[in-house]
Amino acid sequence: MNTFALPEFSMKKRYKLAIHVAAWALFGAWIFYVQYQRGLTLNKAIDSLVGLSFAIMIFYLNWYVLIPRYLARNRILSYIAMVLLTLTAVALIRSPLDFYVFREFNPGMKVLYSYDRILNYLLAGLIVVFISSALKVTGNYIRNERRNKELENQKLMAELNFLKSQVNPHFLFNTLNNIYSLAYKQSPETPDAIMKLSLLMRYMLYESNDTLVSLEKEVDHIRNFIDLQKLRLREQTSIRLNVDGELAGKQIAPMLLMTLVENAFKHGLVSRNEVGITLNLLVQDDGLQFTTVNNTSSHKKREFGGIGLQNLKQRLTLLYPNRHELHFEEKADTFYASLKLYFHTKR
Repeated sequence: MNTFALPEFSMKKRYKLAIHVAAWALFGAWIFYVQYQRGLTLNKAIDSLVGLSFAIMIFYLNWYVLIPRYLARNRILSYIAMVLLTLTAVALIRSPLDFYVFREFNPGMKVLYSYDRILNYLLAGLIVVFISSALKVTGNYIRNERRNKELENQKLMAELNFLKSQVNPHFLFNTLNNIYSLAYKQSPETPDAIMKLSLLMRYMLYESNDTLVSLEKEVDHIRNFIDLQKLRLREQTSIRLNVDGELAGKQIAPMLLMTLVENAFKHGLVSRNEVGITLNLLVQDDGLQFTTVNNTSSHKKREFGGIGLQNLKQRLTLLYPNRHELHFEEKADTFYASLKLYFHTKR
């Protein structure tokens, strides 16, 4: 089974890790420099190191858990409550540690828990949380702005690539020739074929300009495409589209599923022992899974990285980051494609 890897992410993670390590190293060096100016001792150094460790723990707990789970989902009150609960727990843990381990060089520490010491721990923790939240929110804003610009550029490229691969002379000429043949024979199917071609062109050129379209329209577009393709196929050729689940109320980025459908027709139906084309769409409340199965030629080695599939991979990366799975597999002259994605949540 082949999957599309994204190697550039590992480099970004290394760069991010290096920045974080350098920032904490500079912050720690500054703390020890201040302590050195005041007369640094081993116990003070250990105490400062413990304080730095708690600050790092609070910073990344807020960064990786509290912000994504609560603040990013607009659960403001829950986020504030979890921050206060976390800082209180840290203060209750750190106070006995300071009292029993580092009290010898802090003669003012008379009781296990004191109001002033707990308040200092809470204020210090709030400062760390504020810095963590500010950096995280700012970083997310910059990434979202960059992603929106990339989406605009990618949308234009995707439309052009799709028009080149779908609305090409072969498809149009074959369809028009088939419709002409129907008209010449005065077939009652002629008006329906013309209407489906009109709907197909309208959807591709106009309705797909939106960021999201209804899943019902996307599936109708696929059905029209299949019906027009059937005009050139033998009657015994098996083309099946199975839809399971409720389409109403679901939205999806346009042309994603169509890329896999077009790929199945482009590379399928090429051998004498045709298995046909099978398209399965399973729709659930939070997402969908779309699979295609088609035969391939045993005399032609298949590449998984064609222009259409590369374009699909790029669009999925931008439109559904960490919310999709795309897999391809070929065995016994049969090609399998599977796309699983989760819908965008409405706020």
